Amino acid sequence: MRHLAPIAASLTALSLTLAGCNQAKYVDPKGNELVVNVDRMNIQDWSMLADQVVQSMVSSGTLARLPNQPAGLLLNPCVNTTTQQFDTDAIIKKIRIALLNTGRVEVIMADDMFGGAEDRIAREAQRRKDRAAGVDTDASNKNVPDVTITAKLLEDRTRAGSTRQVAYILQMSLTNTSTGRSVWEGEAQIVKQGDKASVGF
Repeated sequence: MRHLAPIAASLTALSLTLAGCNQAKYVDPKGNELVVNVDRMNIQDWSMLADQVVQSMVSSGTLARLPNQPAGLLLNPCVNTTTQQFDTDAIIKKIRIALLNTGRVEVIMADDMFGGAEDRIAREAQRRKDRAAGVDTDASNKNVPDVTITAKLLEDRTRAGSTRQVAYILQMSLTNTSTGRSVWEGEAQIVKQGDKASVGF
């Protein structure tokens, strides 16, 4: 029986090691330890696409030329033409945050003429204030956007042998509602290769 003791101890140590490897941990959302999937979009993909289009828009100087600074902005839902089903608000929200932080635009939250108010409490509060001031809420231009954004998400897939490659492309346009013309257009893309999920960029 004595010769079984070292074996039992080794098995115990091995099980503890394996258990430790499976423990969950926090990682930097912008670091190099994130899981990368070739077959699907990951959280870092949303961030990179959003950062690319916003940086392009800001560097073009378009935001500085918008009317009624800060300009009222409404974003259309992102059209997803990829093979994946997911909430594209994850990308749109990052774009909104970055644009708001420029100080050049304000996102209209209390509109109910163009798809329904996102913030219904704010809309009702605005109506009450307008009534108290004798303003016709429906005739007011407060929530008519100065600019709008349309976005489309596409993908391109290919493979060579066991290596798979997928490109995700985000196309975006900014339209001046006074003229109905696009004042900026941009495209961002990321490309991933691999044969299975892995860690790192």
